[in-house]
Amino acid sequence: MKKLNRLTPAMKDNLWGGTRLKSDYHKETDLEILAESWELSTHPDGQSLIDGVPLFDLVQQEPEVLGTKCPVKDIPLLIKFIDAKQDLSIQVHPDDDYARRVEGDNGKTEMWYILDAEPNAFIYLGVKEELSKVAFQTSIEDLSVLDNLNLVPVKRGDIFLVRSGTLHAIGAGCLLIEIQERSNVTYRVFDFNRRDKNGKLRDLHIDKALEVTNLTPYEYKTREEAILHDDKNGAVELLRETEYFHTYSYLVRHSLSFNVDETSFVSLTMVDGEGAVSAGEELVSLVKGDSIFIPAGSGEVTISGNCEAVVVTL
Repeated sequence: MKKLNRLTPAMKDNLWGGTRLKSDYHKETDLEILAESWELSTHPDGQSLIDGVPLFDLVQQEPEVLGTKCPVKDIPLLIKFIDAKQDLSIQVHPDDDYARRVEGDNGKTEMWYILDAEPNAFIYLGVKEELSKVAFQTSIEDLSVLDNLNLVPVKRGDIFLVRSGTLHAIGAGCLLIEIQERSNVTYRVFDFNRRDKNGKLRDLHIDKALEVTNLTPYEYKTREEAILHDDKNGAVELLRETEYFHTYSYLVRHSLSFNVDETSFVSLTMVDGEGAVSAGEELVSLVKGDSIFIPAGSGEVTISGNCEAVVVTL
């Protein structure tokens, strides 16, 4: 594997999606609706590719590219763009223990970095007041569940860490990058009575949701303000640090560099502008929407141009 490996994402046409990933983020697909673009993924439900080869196959052949901190012989993260033209379903994700025992998959703690938001856009995030399971179930059955949820206005630049067990939904008009555990387990509790392309109501998963949902109010911050570096060349900000991932914003004005040591691979996604990334004798040009995989031990990497890149490590 090279030091700089351009990723081809997996595309998803969920019914709530829009077209901005095609028009604004240079995603090429025959899909009419493009709701999600799975930039870095080895999940069987949607794998990203390098030169036409599934990323999962490549890391199985060369597990050393993952780094010494990687807990498994696989990439434990999934990174995606999401374009919500409509509200997503009200949903919850289980924690690792429950998901592995019941679903044979990982749990799902995720981070949202809002890249754009229409006026009055919002998200649902956690319950307003503590609920009993009985009260929660009753609100689902009588279709009043929305009344129990925090409605949080959002704007470009906001960041939300959504822990497993937190009831949530991305609202219409939000475009974001999501960094999450490698998982595709979602329990829907309310879907606005929408029907899929076959005219059927989408499945709900109320019994499982009742088992895993945290029914106490959820505390959140929209920004940590952890500026690590800021000068004429650019700024580096730690967006979120969790036990699953470390996410940084590199706001490049001229050029910024970082070191990729033996401990972890790096995922780099261009979220605004355009520029070039170099490592050793390798150089790749990137525009908004492009992503690359950088193996552990690749050494110094430099981003140049006028752009913002989201950089994720373990």
